[in-house]
Amino acid sequence: MNFRWSLLFFAAFCADFTWARVVVANPLVDQQLTLKGSIIGGTDAGEGEVPWQVSLQKIGSGHFCGGTIVSRKHIVTAAHCSKVYLFYIYVVAGSIHPNEGTGVGVRSIANHPNYYHLSNDIAVWEVINNIEYLHCRLSGTLFHDQVDSPFIWSENIQPARIANSRVQDGWLMTVSGWGLTDQSVAWLPSSLQKAEVRIVSKEKCDELYKAKIGSGIFENNICAGGEGQDTCFGDSGGPLVKDGVLHGVVSWGYGAECGAIPGVYTEVASFANWINSVITEDSK
Repeated sequence: MNFRWSLLFFAAFCADFTWARVVVANPLVDQQLTLKGSIIGGTDAGEGEVPWQVSLQKIGSGHFCGGTIVSRKHIVTAAHCSKVYLFYIYVVAGSIHPNEGTGVGVRSIANHPNYYHLSNDIAVWEVINNIEYLHCRLSGTLFHDQVDSPFIWSENIQPARIANSRVQDGWLMTVSGWGLTDQSVAWLPSSLQKAEVRIVSKEKCDELYKAKIGSGIFENNICAGGEGQDTCFGDSGGPLVKDGVLHGVVSWGYGAECGAIPGVYTEVASFANWINSVITEDSK
């Protein structure tokens, strides 16, 4: 059975159980801002070059956000990516092409409890393998003792480490995703894009956004890019990484000038304890 439709089929047997575990919120976004995503000024990534990158997809419509593998059964993404029906989404890992790779279902979603209006814009998703879906179909409940982990480590599937220290101004970072590569076109790239972007000081970034939209960045935001390289439309939730460490989650920015001013990211180090607590709780 096709993976997308198998998820839809199995969902009918387990709806009440899993939907109760979803925590979602509705970001109120100023029309001048965009929920960020595409890689402006980037290049194609090679197979295995960004092994922690995943594509979040909806059955029937495909890719809608990015995410980062942080354990054998968890990803980190943006909370604003999480206003979804659990049974109509899945996660694809292990390929630079969003229509290929390993697909797994989603067992639960935890948005940060203080998420609102793009502040604290971070979420942890617990993924689930096909064996658990089959058990769910037969018994009507999910079990905790997995036969296999949803993510099996390989050259193309690896976790990023969770940052426990803050970024420094001027650091060169790597951002990746499948969002639009040009604001003038309406389709997503078929291959994963990456770009090298530098961290911009919070003070400078705050001033730029106050000048553009009348309000600055949030306390737990960091900024990177500009100078022709940035994220833009279509791939929120993706990783901002240095040396295999996840420092940022693609969050928002000024849509009218993608690539001209820095993109805004959720700073992972500010939420490391919360992320680890969610992972630990899910493992009990």
